[in-house]
Amino acid sequence: MITPHHLKSSPITEAVIDIRVKARQNFSASDFGKLRTELHVQFPTVEERRESHYNIQFTRTEVKPTGIEDLGLQGLFFKSEDKTLLAQFRIDGFTLNKLKPYTSWEELQSIFLNLWNQYQVIAQPDAITRIAMRYINHITINQKNIDFDDYFAASPKIPPNLPQYFAGFLSRTTIVDPENKIAAHVTQAFDPKPSDQPITVIFDIDAFKEIETSPNDLDLVSLFSKLELFKNTIFFSYLTAKTIGLFE
Repeated sequence: MITPHHLKSSPITEAVIDIRVKARQNFSASDFGKLRTELHVQFPTVEERRESHYNIQFTRTEVKPTGIEDLGLQGLFFKSEDKTLLAQFRIDGFTLNKLKPYTSWEELQSIFLNLWNQYQVIAQPDAITRIAMRYINHITINQKNIDFDDYFAASPKIPPNLPQYFAGFLSRTTIVDPENKIAAHVTQAFDPKPSDQPITVIFDIDAFKEIETSPNDLDLVSLFSKLELFKNTIFFSYLTAKTIGLFE
């Protein structure tokens, strides 16, 4: 495996840092409204997210809508002026989305923890149930008719007696680290484009830990550091030196 290190030109197109919670009884997402003023400079655009349940009755002869249940306001989504940063304050948790350009985990961690502290003060959740960091990469290769084994350590295989031409692939593997009790969903997807377009493989790593613990009992910095190390180890284990060289 190549030793994890900072890449000069990162293939990350989106980073998602997420904490799911068990909300306290009778908590209302409208309480996040006070953040409109506090976060206005960093996040000038705010969108409300509401949910509804559509009830449908199926019979032998027809499909009949029976009503709509309005679940009301579920959260406020705060967007930065350049639209590359999205902070989701929801009843069921807090999520920070960072679109490219991506700089470093250290920079993103500082932003995330500051916003999470504001979430926690307002929401006061009963428990944290899941923490996760998901990194979506687009691996672009400016060549035609490539051998995927040259670029990926775990590329999909076609049995040798069949034509060796991909019309696309989608694979998902869940890897578990039993020592740290964390896991990661690893997804690879390839959708062929016209011959004059470069080949792009989506490489998606979703590292997470399922828990149910009081927010005050968790060392989030330590937990996210373990997830980040696990995510980086997966990234550099799946990609060959030839692929890493594209981003040095």
